[in-house]
Amino acid sequence: MIFVLHHLNFLRRRIPGIVLLLIVLFTSAESQQTVERSQEVEQLFKNALSLYTSGNFAEASTAFNRLAERSPLHHRTTAAIVMKAKADLYGGRYSDAETALQKLFTQFPSSSYKGDAEYTLGLVQLKKQSYSDALREFVKCWRTIANRPNHLQLYRLLMATIDSTIDEYVSLQDLEQVIAETPGGSEREFLLLGLARRQFDERRYAEATATLIQIEKSGQALVFPARLKELQQVLAAPREVRIGVLLPLMKRSTQPTREKEVGTGLLDGISFAMQEYSRGHHARKVTLDVRDTEGDPATAAAMFKELASDGSLLSVIGPAFSSEAIAVRRLANEFRIPTITPTANANGIAESGFFVFQANPDFDTRAKAMASYAVKTLQFKRLAVLAPKEQTSKNLAEAFARDAQQLGATVITTEWYDRGAADLTQQLISVRRKANTFAQEPYLNFEKLTQKDIGKLSKLGVSAKVMDSLIVRRSVANAISLLGSEARSVLTENEIQYVLSDPRIDSLQRIVTTVEGLYCPISSPVEIGVISSQLAYFGIETTLLGSGEWNSIAELNANKRYVRSVLFESDSYIDTKDMRVRDFTYKFSNMFGRMPGRNDFYGYDVTRLVLSALDQGLSTREELRDALAQVRSFPTLHAKISLAQRRVNSWLHVLQYANETIQRVAELEVE
Repeated sequence: MIFVLHHLNFLRRRIPGIVLLLIVLFTSAESQQTVERSQEVEQLFKNALSLYTSGNFAEASTAFNRLAERSPLHHRTTAAIVMKAKADLYGGRYSDAETALQKLFTQFPSSSYKGDAEYTLGLVQLKKQSYSDALREFVKCWRTIANRPNHLQLYRLLMATIDSTIDEYVSLQDLEQVIAETPGGSEREFLLLGLARRQFDERRYAEATATLIQIEKSGQALVFPARLKELQQVLAAPREVRIGVLLPLMKRSTQPTREKEVGTGLLDGISFAMQEYSRGHHARKVTLDVRDTEGDPATAAAMFKELASDGSLLSVIGPAFSSEAIAVRRLANEFRIPTITPTANANGIAESGFFVFQANPDFDTRAKAMASYAVKTLQFKRLAVLAPKEQTSKNLAEAFARDAQQLGATVITTEWYDRGAADLTQQLISVRRKANTFAQEPYLNFEKLTQKDIGKLSKLGVSAKVMDSLIVRRSVANAISLLGSEARSVLTENEIQYVLSDPRIDSLQRIVTTVEGLYCPISSPVEIGVISSQLAYFGIETTLLGSGEWNSIAELNANKRYVRSVLFESDSYIDTKDMRVRDFTYKFSNMFGRMPGRNDFYGYDVTRLVLSALDQGLSTREELRDALAQVRSFPTLHAKISLAQRRVNSWLHVLQYANETIQRVAELEVE
């Protein structure tokens, strides 16, 4: 609960917030008092409030008491009594607070502050650890303020306080006694729902079921049907299930490795999500069975078989790397266990069968995202590809070229280089040559043009005087200067003879701008400097489009002279301004003594996804598989997750490096 009492220390710390809410409730009801108003009294009351809100409870109590004892009665008499009681409560003088409240009940039984006084007396009883008496006072308050619009905020606060009292303080026996003393009404239904929740938390499932049946058969219209339905659902679900975890924890090795870093990070994120889940009210107990794959595909397969033999195991999270995921994908389908890998991104893993899911976008999805952004968003029509020959980059490059062309763009050329190459002269000269060929300009030879062609040019708006001059000089003129940038297509359409410029005539002094976007799926951030510096040297001016390996602020800043701007995809973007991220970071760092990294977020988010599916009351592996296959735009801290297309996450971020910072410019789903 947000409103957790914990012996009222929470309220003490939050006086300027929660308690001032109640002060507003007091003052808004003052108009109901049938006594004369006094400006002097009003100022004294405000002064006392100031002492109260600043935490000077002893002085506030004295000031409010003077107002309460003042004769004759005034418009702040009853408010002063209640506020004195509150000051005594938070000042630790519980008997004085109780005495003041009893005075209000005795002398002013019809006061509009009666409900709040009862609520305050309940807090006093909580502080005195008289939990059942506290609950009785809260029930009295409920009856007093029920169906009164001006008490709506207090009503909501009261419900939260009763929830906390039931969950954390009052015993089951005392709770049942208070319910027995409550003959009917919405407050009885609320208490019974709290009783069922406590019974469930203490694993008294039969009793919880009987309590819910009692609510349904009460013969009264339900006031809290949503709470009833939620409890019915959690009671109907299986009580205990297990989730298998396959990660490269590398326990046999004492040396830090990339595999161990990934495995440890994922497990910490998973563990945090499980601890968070265990603190909530859920239908079942969920436990983990963690296995160390040691980064070996054969070991991963052997561990998966061991997990599969447990009938209570409904799902497997992992493995982390594509090679291990490929090794277990057949087994996932054979044993019909929904298996979701948080980080593997190779093509084809999820395509092996209906029980395998990839929470991380595969290569095809990443390439399609950049192709879509380049063509649909940036409206680029002329693209090129420059990529290393290693397999991952090759997959990305080929998929980008294919998808861009399907979207209507032209991929002028695809150039390959050896991984780690420092000299890209051959590739970039080829890009220049092919770009120039693509952009060849049309020329008209006025010595060889026919009269028919001259007539067509005249109809197209070319000045007769200009043409006469060109004919006399037997000139060769650039058609663009005569007909505009679309000269080539205009001449072709009108069947006018022309020649193209020679692409072999090139100079590095001439900047090539034909290529609007150059896709570079590099294999390592080290290549950032090689590509960017040589593009500048060879005079190729274009928008750089990259793969996730461009997401290296250190390398980008080191080469900022050449990399003025680059756009690249990323499966993760941690928005540090997001309050959810801040909350997670704070709690995670308290638990593990370190700040969370990328893999911690992956592990946490994927586990939350699986747990949210289990919370739907699923009891079989097939039901869980079907639920995961319908996931669309599941919100997480690092990225949305959608598995409805091919069981591969189709959401990605597009990031941009500019002015020495990396910012998200788009979040898109690849269709």
